[in-house]
Amino acid sequence: MNSGSDLFGVILAGGSGSRLWPLSREMHPKQLLKLNNESTLFQSTFLRLAQVIPGSNIVTVTNQKHAREVKMQLNELQQSLGLAKNPDIIAEPVGRNTAPAIGLSVLYILKKLAEKDADPVILIAPSDHLVKCQGEFTEAIIKGADLARAGYIVTFGIKPERPDTGFGYIRTSKDTTISNVVDVAMKVEEFKEKPDLPTAQEYCAQGNYYWNGGIFMFKASTMLNELERYSKEVFDGVLNCPFTEENSTVSYDDYIKIPDISIDYAVMEYSKLITLIPLDCGWNDLGSWHAIYETAQKDERENFISGNVLDIDSENSLIYGTSKFISTIGLKDVVIIETEDAILACNKNRTQDVKKVFDYLKCNNDSACVIHKTVYRPWGHSTVLQKDNNFMVKSLQLSPKSRLSLHVHSNRSEQWVVLSGLAKIVKDDGDIYLKPGESITIPASIKHMLENSGDEDLKIIEIQTGTHFDEDDIVRFSESSKQV
Repeated sequence: MNSGSDLFGVILAGGSGSRLWPLSREMHPKQLLKLNNESTLFQSTFLRLAQVIPGSNIVTVTNQKHAREVKMQLNELQQSLGLAKNPDIIAEPVGRNTAPAIGLSVLYILKKLAEKDADPVILIAPSDHLVKCQGEFTEAIIKGADLARAGYIVTFGIKPERPDTGFGYIRTSKDTTISNVVDVAMKVEEFKEKPDLPTAQEYCAQGNYYWNGGIFMFKASTMLNELERYSKEVFDGVLNCPFTEENSTVSYDDYIKIPDISIDYAVMEYSKLITLIPLDCGWNDLGSWHAIYETAQKDERENFISGNVLDIDSENSLIYGTSKFISTIGLKDVVIIETEDAILACNKNRTQDVKKVFDYLKCNNDSACVIHKTVYRPWGHSTVLQKDNNFMVKSLQLSPKSRLSLHVHSNRSEQWVVLSGLAKIVKDDGDIYLKPGESITIPASIKHMLENSGDEDLKIIEIQTGTHFDEDDIVRFSESSKQV
């Protein structure tokens, strides 16, 4: 194989993680969470890919509303990986599924990262999966690169451990032309939708079916040719979406016109170039609370318990608390997830149905599916205390020497009341310092920044009044007042 300089990686980090509600929310989905690990799922994915692909060759595709958090998480990795700059991020203005995201990332790599006239090999990986065995994963990727260089599209299939109705399946067959390139590789005959239990049992019994892990590899030219052949609208759409110079994003008006379609439906089900390499690396998609339970370290009664929990005689259960004291007695095969503003309780074997709860909340415009009451940031944290149609009250705590970015709102004003610490407010007309008991009102359309210039935590009450309180009413600026 080549030295690896032609290898690039794309991490798809745009999902909502609805099946892990209430811990996962639209504004803080599961890939950005730390689930019993020092790193988030997204960071773990980046570190996994960086074992076989240069870190500077890894691109993350995410939604604009998550781009800031993704960038902060990449900042944490930059120094440890010895990267000269923060890895690249493509911020989609709106989610259009995996086919447009992959097409856009291939063009980005060709235009901005790869050498001129190169035809790089690109690995596509979801951002929120678990891989326990790095060595086996790396070995499979190396083999996949060889197969991709031969002109094939490679998918990495997971050998089923059990009949499971939560995964799509891939039917394979032996092909000497393919196995002559990579001995363990097979031809993909068909992609199957998530089956019912009897069908899943039949697939497992036949022995030539694999779980679809959503991991792909190909040469840039191969994917673009297949996109043009089988999904011309997607191909033309991403081709006509120029990247802005200042930010790695594209126009909303251009991107929204591209069909909302997965790469499976756009290319994989039609292409004659699809091959499969088995992946045996302790993989889990962490797609439900049952999956989290399966991968967690459990106690002597087969419980996984986290948080301020007193349990008496429960077994085979997952109990996860974040803010309140929880007591449980004599439970069996139960999942309980507690957050500040929501509690989930269900049978452990019904956790796939949590998405129905998420969809109900979304349909009813309930913020419990969008954001947590308390949101943690590098500068500290904020907690929503009360919200109505025309106001929202928060408590903010800023760590010493930290600050919020320079920003402006169009549809709301803010009043800050200092409870403790020393606040520095930066505005165009000068800096203002506030002590405990003092306050200031910032009208809409005024640039401002809040800074804790002291040596102790700064605690304030923020009162927002207006008509719109979502993230899209925040325009952030760099210190030179250039919009970012």
